[in-house]
Amino acid sequence: MDISKANYKSVIDDLDVVNTSKYQPSGNKTYCNIFAQDVCDDYGMPLPSGTCATMLKALKGNNTPHWYSVNYSDAQARANQGYPTIGITSDHVVVIYPSGNTPASVSDLDMSMSGYACYNNKKITLAWKKEALSDVRFYSWYEKE
Repeated sequence: MDISKANYKSVIDDLDVVNTSKYQPSGNKTYCNIFAQDVCDDYGMPLPSGTCATMLKALKGNNTPHWYSVNYSDAQARANQGYPTIGITSDHVVVIYPSGNTPASVSDLDMSMSGYACYNNKKITLAWKKEALSDVRFYSWYEKE
């Protein structure tokens, strides 16, 4: 699949996180990692498998081929260009949505997520409380290793 904002947006939107039963919370279980992994797999740029903590550990230090740490403004810019990009902590992960937005702060980032609730193309402040946003790490796919 060609890397483009339209293609990336299509992959995210086609998974229909808001309505697909696979991503809905069930009991004490949520599926944010599954949704993020599905987006990236469907786009042909897979994330590490496992829980959020497992993924974060694999991504730290840029040890996973193609996935590199970026700051929040680059996270939104790369997503807007069609590169899979995530925001992650040890207990939650979101997909940065290619909205075309230019964020002035982390709070301005657009994302899609599964978790305690499922959202598509909403602000990242629905995923983490404002005081927790400084703990979020961002990673984006790069063609060259």
